[in-house]
Amino acid sequence: MKLLIVRHGKTNWNKEKRAAGLSDVELNEEGIEQAEILRDKLKDTKIDVIICSPLKRALKTAEIINEKHNKEIIIDEETIERNLGVYEGQPNEQEIFNEIRYYNKNVPVEGGEDCKTYTKRVFKCLDKIINQYKGKVDTVLIVSHGFFLRSANWYFNGLPKEPEEVIRIKNCQIDEYDVN
Repeated sequence: MKLLIVRHGKTNWNKEKRAAGLSDVELNEEGIEQAEILRDKLKDTKIDVIICSPLKRALKTAEIINEKHNKEIIIDEETIERNLGVYEGQPNEQEIFNEIRYYNKNVPVEGGEDCKTYTKRVFKCLDKIINQYKGKVDTVLIVSHGFFLRSANWYFNGLPKEPEEVIRIKNCQIDEYDVN
């Protein structure tokens, strides 16, 4: 089985370099264009299942990609972005925001999720999806968020070692994993 994991298109908060987390912000024009480009890139890819975060920016991205596939979009709460607590809406270039990205530092997030708690949630979600669809379908598309893609990378490639390098996830980035 192939697992395709996509980050949503750009929002105004991405453009303003603000941390969105669970804030339900919409795609902007550029984000819609990015999703359309991704839709066209994936038009000949056989997608059997589409799973999506309930947040508007991910759902709109999934809907645009789905224009070429006509699949039911399955909303899965477990694919939602990390709860950034007090950092929601704050500039994401602050040093403390960089610190909360590190798995090994595992900086507490007031009112939100630390990195290890979120990563554990993503691992459990991926286990569930793989167990549900492996051997039954060829390709599952998950449309989610930056922290989800970062954690999925750790799921498939191992947790980061010291010194840890933060993986930067682009809007409409697509990561592909073979699940055997």
